[in-house]
Order: sequence, then C-alpha cells, then structure tokens
Amino acid sequence: MISLLLAILGLTVSSKVDSVVVYPNQVAVVRTAKVTVSGPGELVFPGLPGALQDNSVRIKAPAMKIGEVQVKRGYISEPTPSVKALEIRVKALEDSLGKIDDEQAVLKAKEEFLKSIKLGAPEIISKELQQGKVSAQSWRGALSFMADELSKANAKALKLKRKHEAVDKKLKAGRQEYQDARARIENRKEIRFDYGADAGTYHIRLSYIIRNGANWLPYYELRARPANGKVEVAYFAKLTQKTGEDWNRVKVVLSTARPMLGAFAPEPRPWLLSLWEQVRHALGGAQEKSVGFDRISASIKPMPPGAQTVNVVETGISLQYVIPGRVTLASGEPVKKLRLHETRLPAEFSYYTLAKAKAQAFLQGELVNATDFVFLAGEGNTYVGDEYTGSTYLPAVAPEESTEVSFGVDERVKVKRELVKSFKSRHGLFSKTEKMQFVYKTTVENYHPKPIKIRIVEQVPVSKQKEIKVTVTKVEPKFLEQDKDKGTYTWKPELEPKGKFEINLEFAVEYPTGRRVQGLY
Repeated sequence: MISLLLAILGLTVSSKVDSVVVYPNQVAVVRTAKVTVSGPGELVFPGLPGALQDNSVRIKAPAMKIGEVQVKRGYISEPTPSVKALEIRVKALEDSLGKIDDEQAVLKAKEEFLKSIKLGAPEIISKELQQGKVSAQSWRGALSFMADELSKANAKALKLKRKHEAVDKKLKAGRQEYQDARARIENRKEIRFDYGADAGTYHIRLSYIIRNGANWLPYYELRARPANGKVEVAYFAKLTQKTGEDWNRVKVVLSTARPMLGAFAPEPRPWLLSLWEQVRHALGGAQEKSVGFDRISASIKPMPPGAQTVNVVETGISLQYVIPGRVTLASGEPVKKLRLHETRLPAEFSYYTLAKAKAQAFLQGELVNATDFVFLAGEGNTYVGDEYTGSTYLPAVAPEESTEVSFGVDERVKVKRELVKSFKSRHGLFSKTEKMQFVYKTTVENYHPKPIKIRIVEQVPVSKQKEIKVTVTKVEPKFLEQDKDKGTYTWKPELEPKGKFEINLEFAVEYPTGRRVQGLY
C-alpha cells in the first residue's frame, strides 16, 4: 500500500547545493541527493528557486533510468527567517510612523488652542483692563507665555515633520525590500521525474541555471615598493548571490565566460547611410538605454590567511578560477571577498605631472604580468608601502603584458606653476584684433634622498577656429616630445636629490576685438 501511495504522490527528496559555477551574468547550480527506493516511481525535488530556467534542468543518476522531467511552480507557505526579519523591521517602522502621527495630532490641537486664545485675547484684555480685573503686567506675562509656547510648538512641528519624512522614506524602502525578498525567496519551483530502478540506494545530481542569480567582479590591492622595484598584487573576486537559496559549504568555480550573450558570430549586413534629420525623425526622439551590472559595495569578508592558491583552468575561450575549499554565502548576503592570487611583479617607477591641471607629482609604476594569470579588468585600491593612496582601475592584463598604474600624489616632489605676467594689446587699424600674451614658469623639485625620473607635461591652448590664432613664442628648455593636436610639450628629466627643473613658456592668443574667447582662462 505504501509503495503504491509513493508511486502516486512521488517520493520527496532532500537535496543540498554541492557546487556552483558563477559566470558574470548567471550561475549554474549543482545539487546532490542520496535516495533509497524500492522500485520504479516518481521523485520530487521541492523548494527550488523560482528563478531557475526550466529548460536548463539536467539530471544524472548512474544505474537509474530517468523518464519525463516536469518543472512545476509552487510557493513557500511559511516565510523564511530572512523574510520574517524584514517583515518585523517594516512593522517596527510602521509603529514609529504611527507614534509620530499621534504626536503631530496632539501638537496640532495645542497649536489651534493657543491660536484661538491669541485671536480672542485683545477683546478680553480690553474689557478686563477697563473693569480693573487684571493688571497690564499680568496680561503682558500671559501673552509672552502664549507666544513662547507657540514658538516651541512650531519648532517641534518642524522637527516632527522632518522625522516623519525620514521614517516614511525608510518605510517605503523597507516595504520594497520586503516585497522583493518575498518575490525572490518565496517563489519556488519543484522538479518531478519518473524513474526506473531496482530497489537500492542511488546518488543523484540535479543541475540548473539561474540568470542574474549571482555574479563576481575582479578586485585588486596594489602595493608599491619603489625601493625594491616591485608591486605586490593581491587579486580577489567579489562574489555576491541572490538565488533565493543559501550556499552552505559549496564548491565554487568562477568563470569568465558569458554564455547568454550570444554564441553566434555576426554576419555582415548592408552599412546604410542617411541624413541626420531623417534618422532623428525615424527614431521619434527615442534614446538608447544602456544595460550594465550594479556596482557591488558592502562589507567585505576576506578569506582566512594561508588560503590555498586558486587553480586556473583554460576552457578554450574563457578562464575558470577554482576556489580551494568550500564557501558559505547566504542569498542576499553582502559581498564576499575571495582570494584568487598573490604575487610580486617587477615594476619600473617614475613620476608624472601636468601642472596646468594639478600642480602635483604622481607616482606611477609600469608593471609586467610575470604570472600565468590573466588579470581581468577591475577596480582596486592602491598603497605605497602600508599607506593607502586611493582607488584605481586596472585594465585587462595578459601574461607577459605590461600596464601602468598610478599610486597617487607624492608630496616629496614639489610642483609649482605660476603665471609670471599677462597683458593685453590691440592690433590693426581701428583695433580689429586683440592679443593676450602669457608668460608661465613651472618648477619641479625633488626632495627624495635619491634620484627620480619624472615626465613633465606642459600645455598651451589649441585653436579650432580660424578667427583665433595661438602663437608660441618661447619654450625652454628644449622639449623631448610635442603633440600639436593637444598643444602639449613633454620633458623626461632625471632629478638628483634637491634637484630642480624649470620650464619657461610664453604664448599669445589673438582674436577679434570685443569677442570673448571661451576656455582662455
């Protein structure tokens, strides 16, 4: 009888997430289960995420014959602990807002009472003063008291209004988060399938894909060691997931592949041209929308010290990073920081300054990727020794490829740019043109106890209109490079300790009289 009932209703299977492959835009989840059966029947995997892709479901069970697989939608009747916590938070905010509403109602009644007395006071005062019932001094005190109470009431009303707005904002955000969590977590699916097997115990692997259920981003900590000519690179992955199911000690593989962005190479199509007015009319004023991933920002939980090195697996056109050990990460939990690799790379350090934009010298390191790792493009923080110097963005760097990283401002290299003089003159019959002449002096000094290399860039304006003429009259000393399109001159001196390098630059800008030149100052 029991066997017949199980065959009709299906045998419910308890499973757990064993491993995940996280792509930049989706996650492949593998669940495992062990089931003991007495013969053919139907197995049911309940409580699976509602966002799983139905056509991605795969089942492997050695020595078990798998029949029809069905994916059915269902819901959790009892809220999960995380949803309950959000619900409690929303109710607490609702109670706080209710208390503020009560305070505002009481305060409004008090204000109306005080205003009613204020309006009737002149007539009462006049009568009572004439009848000698009360002195003028007593009324002055009473009026002063009412004015003071009204002032206090108005101040409190403003304070309550601001408090009400702040709590109401939190409440709306809390309600939205609660609704999103319910939709994400309580929306469930179950997988049913027929099987054929002899009596015994079997191991089952169930896999499925959840789009946008998890993602990971590269993150770096770059620590410059100029004295040693090295840059210490700590390569991490910031991992987050909102699949609606918690990961408890799962194997994690991070992949650079993007399976859902299209597997077909583009074919050439006609490259058509048309006038802008016609294109604009056809578009009807529509604007393009860009799609991207949300930046991850939250508390970071690093892997414990001494973690093993991550294995990198090439899969033809992508890379996979196999995280050692197992990872625990709840759905919706703040970002977890996973260590991928640590290394020391050779680097050549120098300085750079564009005094026109900022009179400061920036330490820069040109480093070479001497590892087998591909450093994917990502954000990071920079340090010089143990001192934090700022944020940066590292482009993708392949093995043996080099890149330049800025490590922030070094105050031991002083940069000064001053306008020595400027003057205006008029030229031509009846003053058809005006000329502004500028004289600049830029000074760079090295206060390091050792020589430094520095790239100094100076700049003059560039005219894009024939009515404006720019003439450079003096550039000293002789520059190493010139970019006429950008109006830049470059020097690369080596400065000894307490050494100084000076640049003298003079130029003139001529333009029609009475016209204003945009960007000149």
